Formats: sequence, structure tokens, C-alpha cells
Amino acid sequence: MDELRAGIPMVAGEVTIVPIERCYIQSVPGDMGCWLYGLKEPFAIITFDANGIRAYDTAAIEISVATLIQKIPDLSAVLASSKQKQVWPEEFSGNSA
Repeated sequence: MDELRAGIPMVAGEVTIVPIERCYIQSVPGDMGCWLYGLKEPFAIITFDANGIRAYDTAAIEISVATLIQKIPDLSAVLASSKQKQVWPEEFSGNSA
């Protein structure tokens, strides 16, 4: 299993930061049982404030928020539940089809 997940939003002053994590779990069957291991690593962050919403990967390169929303099913709900949801553009409100 390899998936992206939204972390817990953090508020720093007037900026909200949502960490995006990559989670990877693998199992390997063996002669005497099964090996299971997992990895959780940073993938990106989403920041939003009065100036708008932006996403950056771990190399600090801006990436598409819309693409992250497509890849992470619950991301729209996480972002909409933030205390600063009034700065959301309509396309990120979670109401679009």
C-alpha cells in the first residue's frame, strides 16, 4: 500500500499549515512467517492565509493543490474544517463534482 494522507492542520498566527504525508506499508511472506514494515515520510505542505492557498513539495517547489485534492479523498474536508476556511476559492470548497 502506498498512499498520500493529510495530517493534522496547524495554525501559526494567521497561517494554517496542513502537512501531507506519504504512507507506505509492505508485507513479505517468508518460510517462518511474514515480515511487515511501514514508512511514513513528509510529502508536501499546504499553506493558506489571507493571500490564498499554496502547496509545496519537500524541495520547496510549488505544486498544484487541485492535484493533491484529487489524490487525497478526505483533503477537501480537512481543509474546509479549518478555522480559516473563509479564504478558500470556490474550486477548493469540496462542493464541486
